Amino acid sequence: MTDTTQFHTVDVDADGFDQLAQNLTGFSDEAQDLLRKQMMTTIFISGASAQSEGRCSYMLGEDGSRLWLPNTLRCWITDLAVVTQTYESFDPVEKLLVSVTASDGCNYVYRCGLNSWTASSFLTCLKAMTREQHAEQVQVTLTGKGRATFVNLSTIQPDLSTFERVSIPKADLGRKLGYDECLDVITYVNRTAQENPESETVAEQVDTEELPFEVPAEELDNLLAEIQQPKKRITKKRSSSKEIASK
Repeated sequence: MTDTTQFHTVDVDADGFDQLAQNLTGFSDEAQDLLRKQMMTTIFISGASAQSEGRCSYMLGEDGSRLWLPNTLRCWITDLAVVTQTYESFDPVEKLLVSVTASDGCNYVYRCGLNSWTASSFLTCLKAMTREQHAEQVQVTLTGKGRATFVNLSTIQPDLSTFERVSIPKADLGRKLGYDECLDVITYVNRTAQENPESETVAEQVDTEELPFEVPAEELDNLLAEIQQPKKRITKKRSSSKEIASK
């Protein structure tokens, strides 16, 4: 007797069962969440257009759409960094990241190409600022000229009500900074932010020490007099043999 029973494998899913679960309630991918938050707080600088109504920067929304931002931001410069952006079909490109804290306390990161006019104008302004100016609030203004976007910085005045544009030396006007110059400015700004005792960013990270209690001058004088006054010597009387015998 011949057994004609045969077994066949039937694929329920053409792609197989090895799939990544996406958007399931209760599950989260920390790496993806972190990347999404970073993208949503990154300010991408680009040329102004009719679509952006003259605005030169945008952030990405949750659905990937562009949220065009005003060209002026009041903030503190907190950190500068250079990262390398890699692509599948293009050569790697170095990006300048300028971390700032806005006047409302929100943190953002300006992002642009290190070899762009945007980065060069940004770093040129930071290079011309003094140590005291780096500790104070600044006003970042983006200006579109053709396909390029330039950055102007204004520093707050002593009355804390007005801003004055940073003066750029004539030798730095109308030119791009070289790669080594860019790194020098980044080092200067970061070192100044760390060493500057008046930096708003550093001050927020330091716990306020409690003020020492104050003692009135009269109490101090009385306390000092008690300390300096000689103490009476107390001696213990010993009983003699006669006294003991009489008892």
